[in-house]
Amino acid sequence: MTSLWRISNHSDLVGLGGERADGRWHTAAPGKRIVYLSEHPAVALIESLANLKGNPALIPDKYQLLQIEVPAELYRKVKPLLDDKGRALTQTQSQQAGDQWLRSKTSALVAVPSAPSPHSTNILLNPLHPDAAKLHITGSERLQYDKRLFHRPKP
Repeated sequence: MTSLWRISNHSDLVGLGGERADGRWHTAAPGKRIVYLSEHPAVALIESLANLKGNPALIPDKYQLLQIEVPAELYRKVKPLLDDKGRALTQTQSQQAGDQWLRSKTSALVAVPSAPSPHSTNILLNPLHPDAAKLHITGSERLQYDKRLFHRPKP
């Protein structure tokens, strides 16, 4: 088994957020489901911080870290979603590539580079792929955000 990680207030892998809001690797549409996972809890945290918008005073005190177990044979099949020269894609290209991957249902998982941490990997889950049922949440923990992450020096 391999562990992947996610920070979410939802304790499932249904992927309804893909219907409601665009992401780096998809455009929102009814019936379009996607779950963003990370290779390490720290990458999941960096991704969640990069997506927080607005006043740092409004950021919740805690976050929920989910641990997702992936069968080794399924994880070994994960391929990267890059351009034909092996490079990362622009936002528009990545959304087009992700949308195409979701439509094709060629795999339950695909690897993508993390935008805020380019040497790290995120894994996209297509929850509508039959193999998605092989992934299971095995841990859920509420953790405090370290307030130093939001400290801004006074000018």
